[in-house]
Amino acid sequence: MKIRTGDPEIAREINKALVLDMLRKNDRVSRADIARSLALSKVTVSTIIGELIDSKFVAEQGMGESQENGGRKPILLSLDTAHALVIGVDVGTTSTAVALGDLKGSMLYADREPTEDSHTVEKIAAQVAGLVARAVREAGGAKSRILALGVSAAGIVDRGSGFIHFSPDFGWENVPIRDILERETGLRVIVDNCTRAMTLGEKWYGCVGDARNVFYVNVGFGIGSALIINNRIYDNHSEFGHTPVTRQQVRCHCGKHGCLEAVASGNAIEKQANGERSEGSEGWISARDLAERARGGDEEAGRIFAGAGRYLGRAISMATNLFNPDKIIIGGGVALAGELLLAPLRVEFEAQTMDVIKKHARIELSALGTDAGVLGAIALALNASIFKSSMIDSLRG
Repeated sequence: MKIRTGDPEIAREINKALVLDMLRKNDRVSRADIARSLALSKVTVSTIIGELIDSKFVAEQGMGESQENGGRKPILLSLDTAHALVIGVDVGTTSTAVALGDLKGSMLYADREPTEDSHTVEKIAAQVAGLVARAVREAGGAKSRILALGVSAAGIVDRGSGFIHFSPDFGWENVPIRDILERETGLRVIVDNCTRAMTLGEKWYGCVGDARNVFYVNVGFGIGSALIINNRIYDNHSEFGHTPVTRQQVRCHCGKHGCLEAVASGNAIEKQANGERSEGSEGWISARDLAERARGGDEEAGRIFAGAGRYLGRAISMATNLFNPDKIIIGGGVALAGELLLAPLRVEFEAQTMDVIKKHARIELSALGTDAGVLGAIALALNASIFKSSMIDSLRG
């Protein structure tokens, strides 16, 4: 977003977002602390805090210590986490998670269940509505307390329109998922691509830290990616899983051959492990089962993970040579295999990446595990409702 400094309404919204963001990151602060930290006038801060108290987003929390001997003790402020809540839903290919979050983004309740097998839009929407209804009951049954529903979903998602233009994992095309879920739940819905949501979750809760340029790789049923550039999540789609990495005629869901997703995703790993078995049949070996076998010394299981890791390392090297990120974060359910995947990945990465680039590019596992998507969905809902971090990041960029 381009900041128009002469527009007082935009300036007011940005200042409010900055104040809320500071309160999110600090348990209790005074008006003077806020004014000093954000370089705002005391009058501006007092006006904003007054509005936020009236809206019940902020509450006064007693007195702090005076800054000078005999000076007046400041009134401390914090977000009013009891007033308003958000719900996040992560719609995965194999499981769907829901969580209830407060204004700081803390999870108050979470649940997960297998995703509807048919993967039809109607069945998935009904499942999401059922999970949301459960979360509302956990919130005391008052839907009016829910500011928004954030939804993380696989595919090419247009956050602005709420459309999923294409989702190869679900077999969907041109689905107005936001409108459908708003009808089903009666809540305001914000939907985004699952990997961008996971990256937002990592930015809020995980191991992004002070890195300004990050490449996030989501290794789950498929393989997704997202970029943080100058502290902002890049809005356009980054289809890393469809990078060609082999001349093998392995067909991908996207219709092409030799894609990274076709040889290194959870789906690809399971296909290699199960041979001619059909998915869901008796004796089906999941990626998790295979990881346990590999840790137990099963050579074939170890070979499959090593192959997937090498392909990932090769593709991540290509992206790193092009993008030169400060940090590469590997997330998603398959990343829980840890060193089974990371050790061969690092070997290939080291061999293929330019020395001048790889010496400062750190590779880390996600700190959030399987909660990355639903935490990202909570952050989506909070961003759209009150924090507006895209405004803040425009200033920081």
